[in-house]
Amino acid sequence: MLNWLWELKWLSLVKVMQASVSFKWSELECKCGCKTRYVQDEAINKLQKLRDILQKPMIINSAARCPLHNVRVGGSPKSQHRSTKQSPSTAFDISLRGLTKEEVIKAAEFAGFKGVGVNYKSFVHVDNRKYSATW
Repeated sequence: MLNWLWELKWLSLVKVMQASVSFKWSELECKCGCKTRYVQDEAINKLQKLRDILQKPMIINSAARCPLHNVRVGGSPKSQHRSTKQSPSTAFDISLRGLTKEEVIKAAEFAGFKGVGVNYKSFVHVDNRKYSATW
C-alpha cells in the first residue's frame, strides 16, 4: 500500500514539473518571472515530436508570455506566444545552439508546425497556428 501511494505522489510531482518527456514547465513558462505557463497541449505534443525527430537537446528561448511581458518585449498583440488561460500560447523560439537552421525547419514542418519564422540569426520560431505561414 505504501509503495502504491508513494508512486502516485511521485507521478503527480513529475506531472507538475514536466510539460512533456523532454521539457520542464520551467523551460516553457514566461521569462518575466510571473510563472505563466498556459501552453496548448497540441503545441507541446508537436514540440516533443520535433525533439524526437532531431534526437538532440533543444533550448527554448521563448514560449509562453504573459500579456505584460509580451508588450515589454515588443510582441504583437495577437502573438502566438501570448499566453492566457482563455488563449494558451502555441509558439516556441528554438535556439540554434547545437542545431542548424535547416534541420530545425525541416523537423518542425514534419512535426506539424504550420507557423515557421526563419529570418532570425540565433533561433527558429515555430507555432501551431491553423494555416501555413513562413517569414
